[in-house]
Order: sequence, then C-alpha cells, then structure tokens
Amino acid sequence: MFKKLVQYVMVSLLALAPASGLLNVRSTKVVAATTTMAAPQINASAAIALDPATGQVLYEQNAEQVLPIASMTKMITAYIILEQIKQGKLTWTQTVKPDGLIYQLSQNRDLTNVPLQADGQYTVKALFQAMMVASANDAAMMLANQVAGSQQNFVNLMRQKVADWGIKDAQLYSVSGLNNQFLGNEVYPGSPADAENEMSAIDVAIVAQKLLADYPEVLVTTKQAHFTFGAQTSDETAMSTWNLMLPGEKNAPQGYVVDGLKTGTTDKAGDCFTGTATKDGQRILTVVMHANGDDTGRRFIETNKLMQFVFDGWQAKQLVQANQKVKAYQTATVKYGRQKTVSLITDKPIFMWVPKTTTVANVKWQYQVVKGGIQRQLVAPIKKNLQVGRITPQLQGVTNRYIGKTPQYTLRTKVNVPKANLFVLIGDGIQEFLTDLF
Repeated sequence: MFKKLVQYVMVSLLALAPASGLLNVRSTKVVAATTTMAAPQINASAAIALDPATGQVLYEQNAEQVLPIASMTKMITAYIILEQIKQGKLTWTQTVKPDGLIYQLSQNRDLTNVPLQADGQYTVKALFQAMMVASANDAAMMLANQVAGSQQNFVNLMRQKVADWGIKDAQLYSVSGLNNQFLGNEVYPGSPADAENEMSAIDVAIVAQKLLADYPEVLVTTKQAHFTFGAQTSDETAMSTWNLMLPGEKNAPQGYVVDGLKTGTTDKAGDCFTGTATKDGQRILTVVMHANGDDTGRRFIETNKLMQFVFDGWQAKQLVQANQKVKAYQTATVKYGRQKTVSLITDKPIFMWVPKTTTVANVKWQYQVVKGGIQRQLVAPIKKNLQVGRITPQLQGVTNRYIGKTPQYTLRTKVNVPKANLFVLIGDGIQEFLTDLF
C-alpha cells in the first residue's frame, strides 16, 4: 500500500512538468421539448426552403430527385457572366452579335426571346437583363458565345462550376434550359435528341445560394418587373418579368417582399420557380419544381405556401451571444490546476432558424472535440482562449440539415489556469489514491 501511495505522490510531482489533454465537459442535461410544426403539402414534384446565409434547410419535399429545371438554368449562366465581369474578362458595355442559329431562334415566337436583328449588336448589360428578367434564351446563348466561343464550351464551364460546388448529379446540356430539339447544330455532343437540363431541388438551391452569396447585385436586376430592351434603337422593345411575385404583380404576396430569382418552364419541367424574399431583415430561399394545379400562377401559389410557412412559423434567433457560456457545456474539469474547473465561452454569436415556439431550452448541442480521441480532463497549465471543442445547435422534430458545410462554433477557455503548487499536487495525489483504494 505504501508503494502505491508513493506512486500517486510521484504522479502528482510529475504534474509539475508540462502536460496537455483533451476535454471532460461538465454538462447540464438539456430537456428538449418537441418543436414539430405542421408543414404544408406543396403541390409540386419537389420543393425546398432554406436560409441562404447558412444553408439551413427549413423545409424539403422530394428534394433529392433529379428533375428538369428549364430556365432556372440561367442562374448558372448568370453566375459565370458575373464572374467574368469581376475578373475583367468581360465588361457591361461590350457588344455582341447573334450568329445564324441564335438569330433564327430569336424569331421563334413560341419561345421566350428578345427580338434581334441579324446584323444587330447588343451590350452585355442589355443581354444579361433580358436573360434574367424576361428569361430570353437567345440572350443567354449570345452571352455564352461571347465568353466561351461556343455553346458546348460554355456548357463545359457550367459543368465544372457546379462540380466545384459539390453538385454531382447535374445533367447539363444547354446554357438556357431549352430542350435539345430547339438547338439545331448546337446540341451538346452525345446528348439525347430530347435532352434538357436536370438537377435536384437541393442542387438548384445550392446554385441560387452561391449566386446570392457571391453576387448579391444580381437582385438589382431580378427585382425589376419591367424594362426596355434596345432603348432608343430600332430594336426598342418593352419587356416584362415572368416573376409574378414581384411587388405590384398579380401574385405579389402580403407581408413580405420577393425580389428574385428565376422562373423556368418547359413541357418536361412544368412550371418551376426559384424564389427569394425578405421579411424583417431576414432572407429566405425557396425552390418549387413542376408545380401542379389548374391556376396559371400555380408555381407562385405553391411558393407562397412555402414562404408563408417559413415566415409565419420560423425566426432567426440568437441562441448564444459572443464570449458567453453555452448552458450544456459551461465548464471543463482541470487536473493539477489551481482551480478544478475552467469556464468555456463561444468564439462568436450562435444563430439558428428555429420555430417561433422554440426556446433555448429546446436546443440540444452536438459536441466535437477539437483533436481526435477519448474525452478526458484538461491538464494544467491551461492558456486563455485554448480551443477545446466545437458545438453545433440541434433541434428536435425538424430536419437539422444544411446544404454545404454545417456551421460549427468553437468553445474556448475563458481564463488562464496555472498549475497548482507542490503541496496541493501531493494532496491531490493522496486523495486520488484513497479514492481508488476504497
């Protein structure tokens, strides 16, 4: 017994040497009440709603099925155009001429186009506006030719771009979303005769999220309900948006404001709409694919159901302020320290969309140690601001899903904890011995 006691004392003395360890958190059990809300049935083949800032999914219905996306394709085209302008490879004032195919396409009144002259020249800005407001297919194709030299080359850029965003199941064949039957000799090599672009609702949401995050100025264009193409020229044409949820339009909602983003319609895709709206300073993003029903505004009716569900039932809530404790992980135990515990605080404020009936007590926390291994005590000495773990808020009864990277928040030590003096360490060693013995 004496030998074992000596061993414990020696351990205590060794504690004077530098040491490090992982975390053994003193936690308070959180009682999580249900936060389930009655979700609407969206009369469409697929739908999703999310917070574009974080990617938090607030609603989803068949969101992973790959479906035709029609002119929602033009959001990818728009991203690449805006990227080219940012990089100085393209300017708004550059002029573009239509080739023979595009000119012939522009004369097809069954498709959405702007009227073009065979020898006309049109600015990048006018074509971008026509593409994003009036959904002009010929405008999208002219922009693609200007950037990449051909439709095929631009489609290759689109494929690479969505792959860079982690989208693996996209099927992209055209820059506009048109079916191959309208593209003549510009059909993507090896693609089926009736092929058209397809993605899942989650994929489309990722595209829209990237567009809003990297080029928020796109909303200056998409919030326009009317514009004049070719003003003060022989091509001058008054054009209107297809987004009938914009303020003043037929399907404009009450209580929140829609300012984008992109409609889409083909026989295969049906009526689709990627929408974005704000209320009380909070922005949401929705995708509705192949809306059903007899009303000609069905995609907007279903989008309104989805947006009302989010705005009426959810709110962006600050769960924890910066440099504050998280209730479930307030302290970590400390071995060989002058104090037995150290307070843990967050590195930044923690926000999350939650049902409006939710309180902080409804939130559970998923904890991850910064370094791999079994959780154990921190070992003194400990420095202030030592990162000891990461936490992610979780809700019961809702999806807890994010597109892209799930946000994580770091827990760090609030103060320095020096090593205890020799006599305290010896006493701790003896106490540990006796506890183990009995």
